[in-house]
Amino acid sequence: MRQDAHELSTLVRYAFVLRLVTILASLFAFSDRQLTVTTAVAITVLLGVGLVGLISASAPAILESHPILVALDAAVMTATMVAIGTDTPLVLVALSTSVIIGVTLPPVSAGLAGLVLVTGYVTATWASGGDSRSFTTLFSFPFTLVCVMGLCEVYRMLATRARRSEQALNHALTSAAASAERARLARELHDSTAKTLQGLSLSASSLDVWIDRDPPRAALVAHEIAEAADDAVQQLRELLSMLRQDDLALPFHKALCGMAADLCRRYDVELVTHIEPVDVSAPGARYELLAAAKEALMNALTHSGTTRIWLELRQLHGDVHLEVRDIGTGFDPSVLPDREREGHFGVRGFSERLALVGGHADVQTRAGEGTTVHFVLPGMVRSLA
Repeated sequence: MRQDAHELSTLVRYAFVLRLVTILASLFAFSDRQLTVTTAVAITVLLGVGLVGLISASAPAILESHPILVALDAAVMTATMVAIGTDTPLVLVALSTSVIIGVTLPPVSAGLAGLVLVTGYVTATWASGGDSRSFTTLFSFPFTLVCVMGLCEVYRMLATRARRSEQALNHALTSAAASAERARLARELHDSTAKTLQGLSLSASSLDVWIDRDPPRAALVAHEIAEAADDAVQQLRELLSMLRQDDLALPFHKALCGMAADLCRRYDVELVTHIEPVDVSAPGARYELLAAAKEALMNALTHSGTTRIWLELRQLHGDVHLEVRDIGTGFDPSVLPDREREGHFGVRGFSERLALVGGHADVQTRAGEGTTVHFVLPGMVRSLA
């Protein structure tokens, strides 16, 4: 149940509590006089309705879904006032009826139910004669009933408007997240598999020429095509694996630990974790940070020769800090341009991933001294969704 619906239900329950308290208090007024059958029946009916409304957890929702029950409650209260008069404390029960009418009924229905209630009170007061016909008695209490209904009606309308605004905001965020996910998948396929398939297509188109002119070269090209096809399949598998691992129903820190544990187990490397229960709500930022962490782990597992990897996740001043550290061979950062010309874009890859979501990556390494990769994701990005 949404927060505003919960508040409306709570207000209805308070109205039933008010009804029960009013009824119990009114019983003291009858201690010095005998209860008539009509009054006893009225008290029993009002008390029964109040208890049912208070005990039943679904009563507020039922009243909102079936306005006829609210109208029936108003009719019972009106009949009670006409039957026993308005010179009794039981008339204060009408305040709880006004709250229920204002909270559960739309404006037109609330107006009609309120008109019945006020008309019943005025009729009962006028018919009783005597001092009860004074201006104050005839108009002050009906005015109070109308004000209570009006205030509750305004509250209900504001709560409904807030609910619709929240739904519109959630829809906009969901649409934006879905658009970001489609763009991310398109980028992943373009940057990896599409380029591999394009190269495979070019090689395949020249294969028939080499078969006629140079059979040994054709065999070599066929071997290259097979390797490229294997690469494309592996890239698709890795992409699908990341999509499966990034279960949005799973907290980010658990998804991170699960992914790191699987990789280290596969390469028989010890994993040491220092993980805080930090979550990343924005789907795009969550995916990119998880993918960047995987790339950093894969670099350490496949190139550093390390026997142990430290994984640390913490929150500092609202920002997410993720660190991957190894005790491997390390490297000279000046060799990165040469490595990229050879087709190795690991460091550039996870740096670009963080940049896409407003974060940044820092690599600290030196030959023979291991490598530390530090990712920072701003707090406003991690909780965007």
